[in-house]
Amino acid sequence: MSVVTPYAALRRRTGESPAAPLVTYVDPESGVRMELSATSLDNAVAKTAGLLRDELDVSPGDHIAIHLPWHWQRAVWLGACAATETVFAADAAPVDCAVCVMDRHHLDQSGGAGEDVLVSLDPFGLPDGGPIPPGVTEAAVAMRSHPDRFNAYVEPRGDAPLLAIGGGVVTSDAVMEMGHHLAQVRGLAPGARVAVLPDDPDRDILLLAVPLALNGSVVLLGRETPQVPRLLLDEDAVLTKESP
Repeated sequence: MSVVTPYAALRRRTGESPAAPLVTYVDPESGVRMELSATSLDNAVAKTAGLLRDELDVSPGDHIAIHLPWHWQRAVWLGACAATETVFAADAAPVDCAVCVMDRHHLDQSGGAGEDVLVSLDPFGLPDGGPIPPGVTEAAVAMRSHPDRFNAYVEPRGDAPLLAIGGGVVTSDAVMEMGHHLAQVRGLAPGARVAVLPDDPDRDILLLAVPLALNGSVVLLGRETPQVPRLLLDEDAVLTKESP
């Protein structure tokens, strides 16, 4: 099995199937739906990586505290961490991180990291119109000045740390290996459209590594509600769950 980094896999997917869906977010309760093709996700990742490197001055190995809900923006920031060789550290203490990324519901986390970034959960990523605390960068505005293509100084390495998980940090190569393994143990077929609920313990592997490994796509279900079975039919998706 040939393993490439998540960022290389995203770039390859963008070249081979640019318009095909890659990440779809659906809130079963409100009906909000946002679908990103490989190109759309790659463009958002590029702008976010540019913000991290060129404006927030992160360095390879820096930890990025991620305080975002189960949402398509989470996939963007994971991809940006892969592009900049930084560590996607979900729910990490800001004081231990170079940057804290949060939605408006987590603004209480601001002030501890070197830099704070507010991410809008607007369906299209537009500014939500709310007040911005002093010293907090509004991602939806700041990213506009960054290009749709990220030119890494060097190709992101497979042995670069990427994901904080289980009390440790795994590399980019290991994340993709975990994606291939998880797809196998959960019986996910090549090309599958996989739905994931927010309480899945492997959600951040299922977020990007699994659909890239499968050459498929992922549907992020914002919550579990009685509407989920109907949504699975509408999305032509299979709900993956942890093996017993």
